[in-house]
Amino acid sequence: MFGSLLLGMATLLGVLYVFLVSNYGHWRRRGVTEPRVLPLFGSFPSMVWPRQHFTMDMRDIYMRYRSTHSYVGCFLLRAPKLLVLEPRLVYEIYVSAFSHFEDNDASKMIDIAKDRLVALNPFVLEGDEWRRQRAVFSTLLTNGRIRTTHAIMQRVCRDLSDFISRKSVGGMEFDAVDLGLRFTGESLFDCVLGIQARTFSDNPLPVVRQNQEMSAENKGLAIAGAVCGLFPNLPRRLRPKVFPRSHDEFYVALISEALSLRRSKNQERNDFINHLLEMQKDLDLSEEDMVSHVMTFMFDGLDTTSNSIAHCLLLLGRNPKCQQLLFEELQKSNPGGDLPDLDALIDLPYLGACFNESLRIYPAGGWSSKTCTKEYELRGSHHPEPLKLRPGDNLMVPIYALHNDPEFHPEPDTFRPERFLDGGLKDFKQQGTFLGFGNGPRQCVGMRLGLTMAKAALAAIVQHFEVLVSPRTRNGTEIDPSIFVGVHKGGIWLQFVPRNICS
Repeated sequence: MFGSLLLGMATLLGVLYVFLVSNYGHWRRRGVTEPRVLPLFGSFPSMVWPRQHFTMDMRDIYMRYRSTHSYVGCFLLRAPKLLVLEPRLVYEIYVSAFSHFEDNDASKMIDIAKDRLVALNPFVLEGDEWRRQRAVFSTLLTNGRIRTTHAIMQRVCRDLSDFISRKSVGGMEFDAVDLGLRFTGESLFDCVLGIQARTFSDNPLPVVRQNQEMSAENKGLAIAGAVCGLFPNLPRRLRPKVFPRSHDEFYVALISEALSLRRSKNQERNDFINHLLEMQKDLDLSEEDMVSHVMTFMFDGLDTTSNSIAHCLLLLGRNPKCQQLLFEELQKSNPGGDLPDLDALIDLPYLGACFNESLRIYPAGGWSSKTCTKEYELRGSHHPEPLKLRPGDNLMVPIYALHNDPEFHPEPDTFRPERFLDGGLKDFKQQGTFLGFGNGPRQCVGMRLGLTMAKAALAAIVQHFEVLVSPRTRNGTEIDPSIFVGVHKGGIWLQFVPRNICS
């Protein structure tokens, strides 16, 4: 009996091993080099055993092969992924050959029948449905409508400054990510829903807590990623739910209440919520559709923008000369200390350069996955023959590695906003070496609103306070391996010293 048990266990382990390695060799059979791959771990061991953030595994492969290969074949657990290393090909995939790579791989991970909050989010949609919903959402984000948020932004910036002033007495340390999330939460809730989240008060709506459940503490996201990696061809209806039910319940109730409140008041304002209500009549949208459209704002603006604000403040705190240059630019634009006109704010060159440089060092997304939707020949400079890509082939772009490659960004760990002045941003995007908001037709749909919020927060803080880095904050730029999105390891702890501003 013991022998039978051992035989059964050996057979089971053998079957498991064959299952885990069955896809390996996929790229090699198509003439593509495959770096070392391990059963279960795939090409990125830190996905399973997080000794470092898994984008660092991607960076290590990139640095090892970039001089000799334009792309290599990798595996996310079991799922075949072509890791694109040549920046020219990156630009090609995002922009010039976009019609062959229209879909994001995220659409494979989420079943919108289960996660209705993202059912109309362009990021997770495919093909014609993506085009329809992006066109609908784009009408919400016109320059004119974003300008109407100016008064709201001014109010939120004053609240932010007052909050820091109250709490900084005695040299109190601030969690910069929490501070950024309070700002983006208050801004988005008021700009989009017309309600105040009271994030700077002692009795706030639980925006911060809900965001933690959705991102840093979301086991559903980790499970969905694992399922997608182990069973890349699993039908969508069998994929797990990604977002917590408590998250669904909180936002559905809140958004429905805000919509009902605006309907009852019958107010005519050129803001996001009024336009949504007009769209509901014109397009015959259900209440569920309305909630999903509102959540596109939340998903695109809450977490990523708050992290980006926090990282930029960290880098300004570490580089006082850069911080002083930014302060002088803000003072010249508006000596009184109030938030500049939004057009002027967006056009401030050094503010934009500081924010883009922080996105280079700490990209909001350390990688991107694109799906081939139409046959294409990928012609790499290091390969004599083109690689014939087929619909369904998946490509990964190592954004963090490209942003931190010393060949394109000398001294990549050094904060040098000047890189992005005098046309630097345009050059980097066209070279395929900067993807802070993506690129091409599928770049971040909420980019303009996200930029407006981030620049407003940075302007309000730097013009009123000197930013100092607490000794509690770790040195270096290491990313926390336990958090899916890229966040500075150990947290970002800052102190703020009030400035004496003379009008």
